[in-house]
Amino acid sequence: MSQALVSVIIPAYNAGEFIETTIKGIVEQHYSHWELIIVDDGSTDDTPEKIKPYLKDPRIQYLHQKNSGVSQARNLGFKNSSGNFIAFLDADDCWLPDNISEKVKKFESGQEYGLVHSDMKVVDEYLNETGETLTGNEGFLLDELLLSKGCSIPAPSSILVKREVVAMVQGFDTNLSTSADLDFFLRVAQLFKIGRVDKALGLYRKHPNNMHLNIQRMEKDNLYVYQKAERNNMFHSTWFKRRCFSNMYMILAGSWWINASNKKKGLEYIFKSVWMYPPAVLKLLKKLKPFKPSK
Repeated sequence: MSQALVSVIIPAYNAGEFIETTIKGIVEQHYSHWELIIVDDGSTDDTPEKIKPYLKDPRIQYLHQKNSGVSQARNLGFKNSSGNFIAFLDADDCWLPDNISEKVKKFESGQEYGLVHSDMKVVDEYLNETGETLTGNEGFLLDELLLSKGCSIPAPSSILVKREVVAMVQGFDTNLSTSADLDFFLRVAQLFKIGRVDKALGLYRKHPNNMHLNIQRMEKDNLYVYQKAERNNMFHSTWFKRRCFSNMYMILAGSWWINASNKKKGLEYIFKSVWMYPPAVLKLLKKLKPFKPSK
């Protein structure tokens, strides 16, 4: 295996509770030719103190910016990186020891991938496994991503991407937070084949502070991403575009109805989904439990 330099970028905002475990997962990698760039996004907790002991390792550098969001932090990390490959690791997720080596090996398999990802085991805030595994797919995934067909690429913490690919798609959109990952994946998938390592190489931590629980921000970001995809000519037909928007509206409906307990907003998006793509009503009916009158 070649010893290409891998730059690992961690955006950290008030990550003091988890950041040490995340850093240790990188230090313990079997693949040793890496650099770690931690970008503190204006933390107000003890994140800097937790990071300080690890700065004795010359491969680790610490950058600080005023609170500007995860996309800006990732872009700043990339600007200050030198690696042939780039990894974006969230401050509350962890890697298993063969994470980098397996992904570099995948890139060297002869296929022309722009991005490689792996499965991730879902854990709770104490790293206890939940029994769930996030599993993605391989190939030309643009249509699949636009259709929101399950977990095509598990999470930003699961990816390794070529440096020139990040530069070509111009990094992360600073207008986004909760959907910045999806937007990045779409722009990469529009141009490149995606590779997958068929094993879990990381731990995806679910806890009460996960950013995706902000439904209002999720709504704003998802609408922005799909409107941007339309401007970038990602939809190959009008009918396909309507189906993709319909699926996105249905996801927002479920988020408002179930996660936010806002049935009014949920119904608004159900109506939008069916209006955009009438066959969506069949999907909706399958999800509804049949009515059984009481005796």
